[in-house]
Amino acid sequence: MSQQIISASRRTDIPAFYTDWFLNRLREGFADVLHPYTRKWLQVSLKPEDMGAIVFWSKNYAPLLPKLDSIEKTTRNLFFHFTITGNRELELRTPDVRDAVKDYIHIATRYSPDHIIWRFDPICITDKLPFDVYEDRFIQIAELLRGHARECIISFAHPYGKALRNIAKYTDHSFIDPEQRRKKAFADHLAGIAKHYGIRLSACCSDYLLSDSVHKAACIDGRKLSLLFGTALDTRTAASRRECGCTKSIDIGAYDTCGHGCGYCYANTDQEKAMRASAKQETERPSLGTDPRMTAHNPENNNR
Repeated sequence: MSQQIISASRRTDIPAFYTDWFLNRLREGFADVLHPYTRKWLQVSLKPEDMGAIVFWSKNYAPLLPKLDSIEKTTRNLFFHFTITGNRELELRTPDVRDAVKDYIHIATRYSPDHIIWRFDPICITDKLPFDVYEDRFIQIAELLRGHARECIISFAHPYGKALRNIAKYTDHSFIDPEQRRKKAFADHLAGIAKHYGIRLSACCSDYLLSDSVHKAACIDGRKLSLLFGTALDTRTAASRRECGCTKSIDIGAYDTCGHGCGYCYANTDQEKAMRASAKQETERPSLGTDPRMTAHNPENNNR
C-alpha cells in the first residue's frame, strides 16, 4: 500500500513562520486541516507509518535548518522547494539572495541536489520590473547555485483579483500581463541560460510555455519521490489547478497565514490578518489559521 505525501505547504510558508508548530504536529502525530473550499475538517496523520514523504515549500528555510535533526526522527524522506528570485521590491520580507543561496546549498549538501528544486516564480512583470531585470537576477542566482541546482521551476504571475488588489494596495507597482508569445520567448531564453549552468527548466501550470527546452513541471511527483526515497508513494494524478502536473498529496497549511507580505500574493486575502497570524506563533494548536475552538476532533464541525 502506498504512503501519503505531505505538502507543507502551498498555502503558507511553514518553514519560515511555523517550524515550531510543525515540530509539535510531528510529535503529536497529526495535524488538523480545514479544507479551504468545502470547509470540512480533516485530521491528517503525521505518523511515520502513514507518511511517506514531506514536501516543503519556502522562501526562507533559515528557521527550519536547525530543526532538521528533530524532523528526521520522524522521517528522512524530505523534499524541498526553495523560491529565490531576488525580487525584494515585491517580496517584502524575504531573505537577501546570498543568504537564501547559502541555505539552499546547505540543504543540497546535506541531502543531495535531487532533494531540492529552485523556484524562480512567479515572474511578476510590472512597470518597474521589466523582463531584463528578471533575466539579470536569474543569471545571478543560477551562477551562485552552479553545481547545486538541477531543476528550476518558473511561472508568470496570474492576474487573479486577489493578487491585483494586493499589488495596488501594498506596492507602488502597476501589474503588466504580457502576451503569451512574449512570455514563451522569455521562458525559452531562460531555458538556454539554465542549460549553461546545468539546470533543467520547467514550467508550473503553464502549458503554453512548454517547448523542447521548457518542460512540464510536476512540483509533487510521486514517481520521482518513490525512486528518490526507495519507498512506494502515492502516484495518482491529482492536479491542484488547471494544467498542474502534480500527483496526490495532502496539504496541511492554511490561507491568510503567510507573513512575507508579497505584493502579488494570491494566498492572503488580508495581508494584515496574515501578518498577525504569522506573528502569534500559536505552536500548540492542531491547525493553522483557524478558530482554535473548531478542530477535527469535533465531528459536528463538519456539518456546519
